[in-house]
Amino acid sequence: MFNKVILIGRLGQNAEAKTAQNSKEYVTLSLATQESWKNDRGDYENRTEWHRVYAWSHLSKFASTLQKGQLITLEGKLKYREVEEDVEGVTFKHRIAEIHAISMKRLSKIEAADDPLDGAGDE
Repeated sequence: MFNKVILIGRLGQNAEAKTAQNSKEYVTLSLATQESWKNDRGDYENRTEWHRVYAWSHLSKFASTLQKGQLITLEGKLKYREVEEDVEGVTFKHRIAEIHAISMKRLSKIEAADDPLDGAGDE
């Protein structure tokens, strides 16, 4: 069995650094990918998919330097988690898909000063 995701996309916002309850540092990213196709009328259509990405451990240091609009590529694992939400007294269960990054690389130039981090693998 195999669980591997490879994405190339643009960040929808700056990386957000956080600390988990176990004191481990991580970064969340919102990554947009887009696909285009020709419909039956011969017109092009586009669809954007948004992906929730988590970068842990030393990969979080690189990920925290990423900025909105930058093009990146990443390799990771697809994971799911269950959450419950209470709406007007009714409990709804949701299953959320997440990508836990193993490696990532910046494909577009950075706006700030030179960045010595290379985004090498996390495992």
